[in-house]
Amino acid sequence: MQNRILIPVDGSESVKEILLYVTSITPRSDTHITLLHVLPPSREVSSGNTHADEIHDALVLDGWKVSRELRMGDPVEEIVKLALLLPATMLVMSTHGRSGLERIREGSVTEQVVKQSPCPVFILHTTRPGPVDRPADELFRRILVPLDGTQTSAAILKCVERFAKYHDSDVFLFHDEMDSSTGAEQRAVIRAVLDEQSVALANTGLSVSLDMSTYRRPIREILNRIDELKISLVAMATHGETGERRALDESVTAEVIRHANCPLLVWSADPICHPADQ
Repeated sequence: MQNRILIPVDGSESVKEILLYVTSITPRSDTHITLLHVLPPSREVSSGNTHADEIHDALVLDGWKVSRELRMGDPVEEIVKLALLLPATMLVMSTHGRSGLERIREGSVTEQVVKQSPCPVFILHTTRPGPVDRPADELFRRILVPLDGTQTSAAILKCVERFAKYHDSDVFLFHDEMDSSTGAEQRAVIRAVLDEQSVALANTGLSVSLDMSTYRRPIREILNRIDELKISLVAMATHGETGERRALDESVTAEVIRHANCPLLVWSADPICHPADQ
């Protein structure tokens, strides 16, 4: 099966960092890359087209299979639509990590795409120090996987397994209680589930560690683990449930996207937009 990577380009991303990561994610022989530049209505071609030229030319020169798409309309709609059409196996996107209204405006594109994407989304922060000179085999050395004991959060594990095997990564499974309503019996059930998931991953030949805490501050603890363990990639799935649980889980994912100082691989286990809806 061929990997089809879709890269939306808007002119703000670091071309060097995009090239470093996208050429390290999957084998060249099994991958087709599509560059997408979306123009808002009534706009001329922007700097995103120049960046697309740079990325395209560098990839072609390096022997990658690459195609380009230029669309006009709402960026989120056009990105999700093309991801479904290809169909894409992964999206690679940049987010800006800034503060205030600018962060909300720019970050919302990535966060809305995450909610609707039919495939995992690999997220880079353009304003964070990037490992632009780091060897490719160091990019995914340590992968942190936040889990909550549900099958939904575990949906990311197959993708983690492929990543970790390809890059010889160490995997750290992490769980922190969401609130004080979790009783002893429920904690025991969650522990048993996470133990089972940890063993299953380890049985594939991976190095796996399990870390469970009871601080009830998952966002802060995930960010702490990223720094303490020198994590190079966070991989997590978001819930597609409705109501309070979904709001809580989406807030955790959104805050980690905004504040993590490393790339993320995020998968909506039940995206708003389904292939059957098109």
